[in-house]
Amino acid sequence: MSLTLSGALAARIRSGSGVNPYLCYQCKKCSTGCPVAQFADVHPAQIMRAVQLGDDARSVDSRFIWLCTGCQTCSTRCPQGIDVAAVMDELRMIARQDGRVRRDMPFARILDLNYRSFKRWGRLYEVELVLRDLIKRPRAALSLRRIGTRMMTRGKIGFLPRSGDRKQMKRMTSATELLDARSREAAKAAAEGKAPGATGASAAGEPTDRGDKPR
Repeated sequence: MSLTLSGALAARIRSGSGVNPYLCYQCKKCSTGCPVAQFADVHPAQIMRAVQLGDDARSVDSRFIWLCTGCQTCSTRCPQGIDVAAVMDELRMIARQDGRVRRDMPFARILDLNYRSFKRWGRLYEVELVLRDLIKRPRAALSLRRIGTRMMTRGKIGFLPRSGDRKQMKRMTSATELLDARSREAAKAAAEGKAPGATGASAAGEPTDRGDKPR
């Protein structure tokens, strides 16, 4: 399989998250400390390398970005100070923007349902969240029955929704969606080479020769 090198993906990552992927020199400390790397198709260091090369299939389409728990272990261990977890967040956003969310990763759907629940009720309504998820995964209902009943009897979750500050939540989500739209436009411009220097890998901070230092 051949791969055409491109700095477009790294430019999108940097535009959206402020993280320079080309600072990574593959020490793999992020991967050795990752609690979920063994369950995924790739590990964090491989994701970072795929981003540097512009390999969408190994990064945007990977299982790992949807298994990532956001525990920040990778970011904490990075000797270059790279916020690797932020790169994973940005890859998930790119997957959503480009319609490349994996269907075999229910966690991706849960994140979307969480957001819609907050937006609708002003706070999370757990019962609605679970029921909407189980529409797509009815077989999972049996595994949740016992723990769901136990949580209800102990008052951990309520059958009826309790509203939060809906007006404030709508203001917050509207502002977030506006920022997200602007971020998509900036990322698209970066990917298309319209942003300054975005056509090459150096746009994301890769050294242009051996004497240069990453910024």
